[in-house]
Amino acid sequence: MLKTRLLLLLQVVLGLSLTLPGKSIAWTRQQAEILGIASQPRDERQVQQVVPRAPLIEGAAFWRGSQLSPAEAGDRIARRGLSSMSKNWPAKDRDKAGDRIARRGLSSERPSNLTSTQRWLSRGRRPPQFVGLESLGTGGGDIREIEPNDPVAQGVSLPVNIFGEMTFDFDVDFFAFRTFAGQQVTIEPFAARLQGSILIADIALFDANGNFLLEDAGSDVSDPLIRYTSSRDEILIAGVADLFDEGGPRFDYILNIVRGVDVDEIEPNNTPSQGLPSLPVTVFGALETKDDLDFYAFDGVAGQTLIVDVDAEVLGSKLDSQVNLRDPSTGTQLFFNDQYDGDDSRFNITLPYTGRYAVGVGSFEQTTRGFYRLNLSLVPGTGAPSISGVTKVSKKFIDVAGAGFIADSIVEVNGVQRPTSLGEGGALRGRIKIRPGDVVTVSNLPEDRRSNPVIFQ
Repeated sequence: MLKTRLLLLLQVVLGLSLTLPGKSIAWTRQQAEILGIASQPRDERQVQQVVPRAPLIEGAAFWRGSQLSPAEAGDRIARRGLSSMSKNWPAKDRDKAGDRIARRGLSSERPSNLTSTQRWLSRGRRPPQFVGLESLGTGGGDIREIEPNDPVAQGVSLPVNIFGEMTFDFDVDFFAFRTFAGQQVTIEPFAARLQGSILIADIALFDANGNFLLEDAGSDVSDPLIRYTSSRDEILIAGVADLFDEGGPRFDYILNIVRGVDVDEIEPNNTPSQGLPSLPVTVFGALETKDDLDFYAFDGVAGQTLIVDVDAEVLGSKLDSQVNLRDPSTGTQLFFNDQYDGDDSRFNITLPYTGRYAVGVGSFEQTTRGFYRLNLSLVPGTGAPSISGVTKVSKKFIDVAGAGFIADSIVEVNGVQRPTSLGEGGALRGRIKIRPGDVVTVSNLPEDRRSNPVIFQ
């Protein structure tokens, strides 16, 4: 965490790129084209721990559609002009730098000679295909874009925050994800609101066949926003580009893609919990004091996978969140998480019964406060491990019976991973001095897909 905060400080002071050094993007793309292969994105869990936090402009990042103040917009235009001048243009092409400044000086206005559809198709990069998608049941969390992702869309799972960059002129990034019939999807980039970025974000949405669906473009003072509801279960592809097809080390963005409608927190919501509409939803809330607790109630069906994702630190909030899932009828805590994406909380779990549940958001050890976004979504439980029984075999060991266990399955007790081995009969043996009332779950690594919770009697 100290290394991350130092990196963040350098970015704010020196204006460094949000993305970390890697292979030459041009070389990677050229190699893929020559070999006729697509670069396979790494597993999300391999990159989420090294994603820098987002130095967002204070007060401008929380609400969808929020705009910068005139002073903030003026600073951004000045930075963009300096960035254009700092390009290493050959002497014979130095007049291009002036053209860039003049062109981007009008960046609040869209290019008038092209419609939105024509502009995206003129880029010559319709999203042709996509690699296998990431696990549906875990959520993507905070990840980095992985180039090349224009000849082949990068598969992601929702909810997700993608840290990316328009690395060179005419760069376009595509991301593929699953959506469900009747569920709204919201696609929201942070660029104007991202401190140090000079990107004017232009986003578009396509179906899996590359057919154009929707588009929106930002400006000097605001970021674009797309809301779309599918009539069927399908794969959709989101594209991100600069409005003027420029790129460079300061054309950074964070792309937030989530399922569900937006809901505002309504206080008081600690007793009783605030009731939510049918999931998925994104709750916009805040812990006003360090000891504040917010609870949200919803209905679920046994066997569904619940994904709980808090975005706070990633959006510049000072909140170090913790989140839990409870059975409101008994008060039993079914799962708890403090940190997963930086200081932000996230977990998935298979629901054990059909009925009412409550999710609580608080400050870890009651040391911080601030705003947050809480995304709750339900997806099919297919592919998750399941527990049928827990047996205490000795003072220090338990056997966990069930299905879907693998060599990398881990027994968790009250949310804490325990030393685990897979027996010949397919049961898991965990080392733990278990007590009545302890809650047992199983997580399949590396994706961290989680089972139903079982209370040990």
